[in-house]
Amino acid sequence: MKVFKKTEQGPKILVILGPTCSGKSELAVSLAKKFNGEVISADSRQVYRGLDKSSSKVPGKWVISGVKRMFMYKGVRHHLVDITPLRRRFTVQQFKKKGKKAIKNILSRGKVPIIAGGTGFYLDALVYDLDIPRVPPNRKLRKELDNLSTDELYNRLKGLDPKSAKRVDPNNRVRIIRAIEIVVMTGSPIPEIDLTGEEAPYETLQIGIKLPEDELKRRIHSVAKNRVNEGVVEEITQLHNKGVSWDRFIELGMEYRHIARYLKSSDITQDELRKALENEFWQYSRRQMVWFRRAKNITWISDPSEAVPIVQDFLSPSA
Repeated sequence: MKVFKKTEQGPKILVILGPTCSGKSELAVSLAKKFNGEVISADSRQVYRGLDKSSSKVPGKWVISGVKRMFMYKGVRHHLVDITPLRRRFTVQQFKKKGKKAIKNILSRGKVPIIAGGTGFYLDALVYDLDIPRVPPNRKLRKELDNLSTDELYNRLKGLDPKSAKRVDPNNRVRIIRAIEIVVMTGSPIPEIDLTGEEAPYETLQIGIKLPEDELKRRIHSVAKNRVNEGVVEEITQLHNKGVSWDRFIELGMEYRHIARYLKSSDITQDELRKALENEFWQYSRRQMVWFRRAKNITWISDPSEAVPIVQDFLSPSA
């Protein structure tokens, strides 16, 4: 078990991470039930209202308890899920601020914070309390960049900061534009985060789910098939009919740009859409693993049942 400790012992938190389709959410819920915890979602798309099936958001419900409104799933409270309108952009700075508040709230009630998700930058920002560059939006620059295609934007970023370009999803316009903005406004490349010497404000156990490649591919195939057949296309259609632009979906990257293209034109079949989604998820899972390998203090498991004794040992008073 690899535990990330402060110089002085701090509050204990769990982190469940791994590539897309690896089963993070269900493992987090299972551990929360067993160890009196609450889940903090670290997913850059599950924060948005309306992106339910398409973001693999747990199918929970908002409930009222006294004066509090809580998102509950299988009896476990979830934080940072379904909290902001899709038309607004949710930043990593906002996630870090709200995440720290959620951790404090959970600890104050004697429960265990369990951060679960696959958005590596969100996880690092919260767990290591990273100092995120506070570069205000440059409207003039963004107007210029908005006229470029995603490929043109990515090529510009590669010219400005090749290392940052390797860390950014080449299909995510929002992230690419933000990276260009930071480089232009600061006049220097974005520094790569080295986690080996970082000290977290918490005593942290990070558990990573690493499935065999064939099993992960099987799950990705199943998820991509379900995206096409089980209401995701309808979900995106309904959101568009309520006023969410196609450009907003394209900004979100991943499957959203493929589904937007599918709905906008008639030159893509359902089977072609499924294959595009399957490839997108597989490439994304590989990028996630590259990100996670930067951290040396992750305890990797291949089966969810392996997590229980590891967590039990970590949370014991003598640990």
